[in-house]
Amino acid sequence: MPIPIPHSNYHKVKSLKYFLSALFALLLLACGQQESLYQKTFSAEEKASLGESLINGRGGYYQGTPAYEFQLKEAEKIYPQNADVYREYGAALVKRGFAAELHRVYAKAVALDPVGWQGWRGYLYLYFYRDYERALHDFNVIDSLTPNFVDYPQSQSVHFMRGICYLQMEQYDKALEFFDLHFAHETAEAGLDFIESTAFLFKALTHWKKGEMDAAKKTLEQGLSVHGKNADLLYWMAKYHREMGDEAEASSLIEQARKQFLAGYYNRRPYVEEFYQTYWADLEGW
Repeated sequence: MPIPIPHSNYHKVKSLKYFLSALFALLLLACGQQESLYQKTFSAEEKASLGESLINGRGGYYQGTPAYEFQLKEAEKIYPQNADVYREYGAALVKRGFAAELHRVYAKAVALDPVGWQGWRGYLYLYFYRDYERALHDFNVIDSLTPNFVDYPQSQSVHFMRGICYLQMEQYDKALEFFDLHFAHETAEAGLDFIESTAFLFKALTHWKKGEMDAAKKTLEQGLSVHGKNADLLYWMAKYHREMGDEAEASSLIEQARKQFLAGYYNRRPYVEEFYQTYWADLEGW
């Protein structure tokens, strides 16, 4: 049963109803004159800025979660020319092993910004999918796009990564060519002490596979002079001495390798296996 309105307030209530009806009619008229009351037309600069803000705001969510993906989709809708959107889509996909989807989204990122993302895609082809030919293609392209400059996608030199590709493809002379370029550039820029242990190891293994044992030993020794605690270098030096018939020296080196491995000084990568990674089983079963 409706609540009766006191006579003194009746005309006030009726006036308010007429006012609200008139306001609603005006709103309907306004809606008919424009596409949407909530639609805003952004300039190109505003779209780029807003899209970038949405990408930068994704850090509050775990990668690959619905909230994270929703934010990326909004950024893509507002400014689809931003290559970073597609790279971010790819980051979650690669960690889940979706190779086909990774290629699709990274292709868009590379098309929009080859200098920014071509080398990164090569890095993923190399380490996550062991696709050496595609990786080489991307490294060669990025190198041609930035002449007289050494690119470092994912903080790794394209010279170094091309050397790994050729090593794995058993093209050892080409591998040494790029490892030598890497060493020359790093030594000139920062000094021998700043070259990663894996560079010494992979170059030594390239010589080893060519049968150049003296050169392999020299490179391992050079690596140990910089990274004396590295279990991988110690392990391969032990293998070298065993190969040469010096079992006493090999045993001494393997004991050092075990000690350093347990201390955490060995080569490894997040998400994927490092090339020629040493495991405790290799050392324990010596």
